[in-house]
Amino acid sequence: MKKFLPIALAGAPLVGCGAAQPEETAYALTEEENASMAENVRVLAEGKYPEAASYPGDDSDYETEYKPWSEDRKERSQAAEEFGRADDFYRDTAAEFLSGAEDNRVYSPASAYLALSMLAEITGGTSREQILDLLGCGGIEDSRRQAGNLWGALYRNDGATTSILASSIWLDDSVAYRQDTANSLSEYYHASAYQGDTADENFSQALRDWLNRQTGGLLGEAVGGVELDPETVLSLCGTVYFRAKWDSQFDPAKNDTRIFHSPDGDTKTEFMNGRSDYGPYYRGDGFGAICLDFADGGGMWLMLPDEGKTVDDILAGQDYLSMTRGDWPDCDSLIVNYSVPKFDVPSELELGEGLGELGVADVFGESADFTPIADNSEGMFLGQVKHAARVAIDEEGCTAAAFTAMEVVGAAPLPEEEIDFILDRPFLFVITSDTAQPLFIGVVNKPL
Repeated sequence: MKKFLPIALAGAPLVGCGAAQPEETAYALTEEENASMAENVRVLAEGKYPEAASYPGDDSDYETEYKPWSEDRKERSQAAEEFGRADDFYRDTAAEFLSGAEDNRVYSPASAYLALSMLAEITGGTSREQILDLLGCGGIEDSRRQAGNLWGALYRNDGATTSILASSIWLDDSVAYRQDTANSLSEYYHASAYQGDTADENFSQALRDWLNRQTGGLLGEAVGGVELDPETVLSLCGTVYFRAKWDSQFDPAKNDTRIFHSPDGDTKTEFMNGRSDYGPYYRGDGFGAICLDFADGGGMWLMLPDEGKTVDDILAGQDYLSMTRGDWPDCDSLIVNYSVPKFDVPSELELGEGLGELGVADVFGESADFTPIADNSEGMFLGQVKHAARVAIDEEGCTAAAFTAMEVVGAAPLPEEEIDFILDRPFLFVITSDTAQPLFIGVVNKPL
């Protein structure tokens, strides 16, 4: 009996423009591309992407360009409001997968949430119940609704910011799959379903090609290690691709070399330097934070532990995710001189053991229930959960939006207090969307 093997969770963000350029832009496969796959790959269901209104230019017509884009933005905000918050899931999983790291680690809670929602769709009994408990959902209908809202809150491809989600399921010929479940994955999760011989190298290559396409080629090394062995009967994959420009770019002329104090020794690192005349500077329990805004919403939160504290202390607390939601009470308008190391952080994680610790256990053993996806599901179980991600930042960004609003106000006096925020030791970052959803959480122990 073949075994049910990997869910591959691959999140691939790129922040900025110069570092780690993508080989190509990620997007959903067209009907022609699906049809051109290897001959042994059959398309069972196709995930459909919504048409995104283009970001309006300076001379855009309101009715034909700005209004449709504005309506898209309102729909994302509405989806985020209906989704609410999954802070318990984000906090618990981030602490489980990122704590104790002496290397660099990146984790996409959004990608994991959506992939686990799909896993709940193809499982039943206590296998499904344990997954839904971790997601904080009351049933499969609630899970579908929440996944749809999160997907709607995050998906953006308007030419200004790229935040593309994709998912797929790959089934062996031996699986007597249920078309209704494949259709549900397509309807609720925009997932495509493919079938072929997992023992055929061409089938594995088709999967690798799909992963590379959806992640812009940024995870080439991790994707190259994806191989469907002959015992695999099903692989479930979810990806996130993110790209945005800084609202206020760094000046390369102000870069300097400093010492970064990593766990395994001091290293010389190139730092980017900037200044914010009015902050804000945020204080949490045992750490300080600033947010580097993206040009059109969202940002990268940088969180530095206080002396004597660690990144693990931040992850164990309640503050850091709540802080990214806005209206944080302990926030001051200060002159902030910040120094940020340039970094390009790839990360590969195996999430199976951690999911077991979080209560998702049955799906990994003999009691696993995959009857919703296959009539001949006896003996199927989840073998491993791979998660690969990469984040890179550099100086580049954009100081202009696609429309301009001029608001003439009086200049406020500069704050008297000034602070230096130098990220020269291990720190935490959180990348949020323009709808305030955490896309990626990472630990930087070594910038490069």
